[in-house]
Amino acid sequence: MKKIDTLSLLSGDDIPFPQAEISIHQPTLKEIGLIGESNFHVGCHFLLFDKNNLSEKDRSDLGDLSNFHIFMSVMSSQEVSHKTDVFLILSLLFPEYEIKFEKDKILLQKEKFSSIINEQNYEDFKNIVNQIFCLGAGDEETVNPADALAAKIAEKIKKGKEKRMASKGQSDKMTIYDQYVSILAVGEQKDMNSLLNYTIYQIRNEFKRFQLWDSNDIYIKAKLAGAQNLEEVDNWMEDIHP
Repeated sequence: MKKIDTLSLLSGDDIPFPQAEISIHQPTLKEIGLIGESNFHVGCHFLLFDKNNLSEKDRSDLGDLSNFHIFMSVMSSQEVSHKTDVFLILSLLFPEYEIKFEKDKILLQKEKFSSIINEQNYEDFKNIVNQIFCLGAGDEETVNPADALAAKIAEKIKKGKEKRMASKGQSDKMTIYDQYVSILAVGEQKDMNSLLNYTIYQIRNEFKRFQLWDSNDIYIKAKLAGAQNLEEVDNWMEDIHP
């Protein structure tokens, strides 16, 4: 999949989605806060579905069904909560558009202009959104056609997310960006409100750079104070983009 230019992401500007002749908005933390970070994470895990993250048995149960077909099947199931979360994420990504789920596509309508997300461009859409939200490829889990199986896999997604968060020592609230803002506001002596206007890519970039700088600052001060046998630290000005 095509990699988005780093400066484009860092600028916070909308990212072109040529396969649908539309651009995707990079939501700010303040905008994400309107729906709640926990809802944001859950919505992303459904919207960016990839069956390759399922167990081999679950994948075999899905046969040759595409990610988009499975995603749309889940969205047409009787489960309501995840559909609301997905809709909220789409509303963040396309704030000026009316969003409608149809049988084989997601319709984006703005006055007389319309665009669609469908079988042909769904993977391109996921690629862009994964990069906007700094999600590693294959970070999401899955879903399936019949209501019973759709509900079963939807539950797997929720439990899998909770398990990963627990393994990282994070609470079931699934929040992290409030911590980033709080730490940077004190560490860099910045206005918290200005940080809330950052996109996810911007806040993660700055937080990583701050961590490197802080490690360097501690190292230099310790060396000047006469500390011996210190472990070398990375240059805080190194390239932090993969």
